[in-house]
Amino acid sequence: MLKRLLNRVPSASKLPQRLMIYFSIIALAIGLTLYISMLSLMQWIEDEVNQHELEVSAPFAISLFQQGAKQPLKIGLYVEAYHSTELIPEKYGDLSQFPNNFSGEVVDRGATGLFHEVTNFKLFEDDALNQHEEIFLYRSEFELEGVMQPLYLIMPAESVELSHSEWQSINLFVLSFIGVLFLLFGFAIHKLSRRLVEPVEQLSKQLKSPATHKTFSVPPQSAAEFSELANSLNHYRQQNEMMIKQEQAFARYASHELRTPITVISGAAKLQEQNDAAAFQARQRDRIMRAAHDMQHTVDALLGLVKQEKGTDNKQFRTLEKNEVEQIIAPLSHLANSKQITLELDFREPPLLKPSPAVLRMLLTNLISNAINASDSGKISISIDKRAIGITDTGRGLNSSENDSNNGHGLGLLIVDSLCQRYQWQFSLEDIAPTGCRARLSFPVAETH
Repeated sequence: MLKRLLNRVPSASKLPQRLMIYFSIIALAIGLTLYISMLSLMQWIEDEVNQHELEVSAPFAISLFQQGAKQPLKIGLYVEAYHSTELIPEKYGDLSQFPNNFSGEVVDRGATGLFHEVTNFKLFEDDALNQHEEIFLYRSEFELEGVMQPLYLIMPAESVELSHSEWQSINLFVLSFIGVLFLLFGFAIHKLSRRLVEPVEQLSKQLKSPATHKTFSVPPQSAAEFSELANSLNHYRQQNEMMIKQEQAFARYASHELRTPITVISGAAKLQEQNDAAAFQARQRDRIMRAAHDMQHTVDALLGLVKQEKGTDNKQFRTLEKNEVEQIIAPLSHLANSKQITLELDFREPPLLKPSPAVLRMLLTNLISNAINASDSGKISISIDKRAIGITDTGRGLNSSENDSNNGHGLGLLIVDSLCQRYQWQFSLEDIAPTGCRARLSFPVAETH
């Protein structure tokens, strides 16, 4: 159970709280360590200075005792020197227990050492517990009139150390300073963590939102990587929507393109049953062969598009001949003539292309059929050079033809655009003045060796 709780993955919204908890624990540990270290360092420096003063006063005290100075001997403002334990005031306690060459502070009924002083430090003094006065003691020996005598140098701690009120002020200041730093760093950590987590929360909410056609976004102050992530999500969404549209268009387009030749074949087969004349039978067979041929081209192109074949860059260039274009235009002439539209081919220069004849037939058939459907009469010009294929009509213009969802050939524009992207072609469709529309397929010029 405990392991499962520890390994549970938190949500992004919970991360700032968890970061604050971790930071608080670490900050408190660091603050406590700094507080104890600083307190110990200050008291150690204070003790070292006072002990050093006693040690340097010892030779001077010995010299005065040897010259006949009386006890207690005053050295400076606070140092008292003794060589007889009987004369040491009772308030200092029994100092004979300390060994020779002892130098240190005597606190709390004879206990010594900085560790004891730090661990027993109190912000507020309790005089009832301090029966003996705290002192700095230096214990040594010297020769007086041929006899070794003990030497005691005593300095009252209260005279040379910071008072308890001063220690209280210092400690309250340090604790307040550490507390302010803790609050400031905590606020900074919280703001920084919120700034890091907020873009993730916003993107997560946008991903879960049922709204369609939305744009992913992050707050302006977010890191550059989050903006790049939002842009990548927007690009992915656009590509996904485009693929869905292409798949839908492909299904409708394939249905439209295949239904027509199937209808022709079915109708011609039924007509053959009604007339046994050789000429009539030959015309129906010719209709069936043309429809089957058209269907074969359409199926080849559609299958090539569905397979999403890779390696189109490795395909060899081929030269587009004029008769191939004429064969593509020929089946469309009947539809154009029925609307009194003239198809003109201006084959200026044979280009080098990678698309197969089936793919090129699909491209040109779609564009020419769009031009015919968008025109009631007039002329459609097909111009070809080594850089582009252009199809210009004098019809109703772009707005009335491109978005006509009821027109099967209009659906094919998505297929045309997909094929052009595949072969690194540029497809453009624009209105021209005064009436009409121009479709253009631009392709890179192949290098000849």
